[in-house]
Amino acid sequence: MRIKDKKRFIIACGGLAAIVILVIVVLTIGFMNNNKTQTSANNKQNVETTTVQTTTAKETAPVSNSQTVAVEQPVPVETKDDTKNANTTSTDSITMLVNKNHSIAASYVPADLVTVNLPSTRETQMRSVAAEALVKLFNAASSAGYDLSCCSGYRSYETQSELYAWNVDIYGVDGAELVSARPGMSEHQLGLAMDVTSATVGFDLLESFGSTPEGQFLKDNAYKYGFIVRYPQGKTEITGYAYEPWHLRYLGVDVATEIYNSGKTMEEYYGTN
Repeated sequence: MRIKDKKRFIIACGGLAAIVILVIVVLTIGFMNNNKTQTSANNKQNVETTTVQTTTAKETAPVSNSQTVAVEQPVPVETKDDTKNANTTSTDSITMLVNKNHSIAASYVPADLVTVNLPSTRETQMRSVAAEALVKLFNAASSAGYDLSCCSGYRSYETQSELYAWNVDIYGVDGAELVSARPGMSEHQLGLAMDVTSATVGFDLLESFGSTPEGQFLKDNAYKYGFIVRYPQGKTEITGYAYEPWHLRYLGVDVATEIYNSGKTMEEYYGTN
């Protein structure tokens, strides 16, 4: 081969080799880019799949047995059979307890007050049910030969205020507390109490009334008609008031009979003060 032809051959071979190398490089780069894209896509898919699986697991995972879940339990309501104390706090109830610890609203006035149609030192009123029972009690006393007289029944809050103030002026606060209720703390405002007297004590309200035949009759028989002697002798520490044999309280025959037979005051009977 001539030198000139040999040179051309070498140049041709070099060019062909360069083309081959270029093709190889291009193919290699393309292959690498394709793998990179595929890997990126796969990685992205894996990440999304992992996220979905994690979220699903969080939403459906059961509570661990070691985890304490606070659940508010309903508070049980205590029930008790308290028939004895039923209706002792309603002002219109005939068995309501009124004393130094259980008061009445200043505005309270019984809706069924009637004028008592019995011998009396002054015109006075009671609730109708109590007035009817008092008539029966007076009639029984009259049949037994005893003449009774009403002295003081219903008193308004204002009237009681004046009476208490008068007693404070006469006896001082300590003395008044034994013989007169503060306004709002008097059974007379309920229309269920009556102070009873007789000619044997000059139609006055005296402790000595308790030892008269009339006083003894009331003590022994008032319960049969629904009344009790509200402030009995020897019970001042419990009732807060001195002995008042003249003060009758209407409770209805059933409750009055139970209290009479028990020998207790209302406070003791109801188990309160």
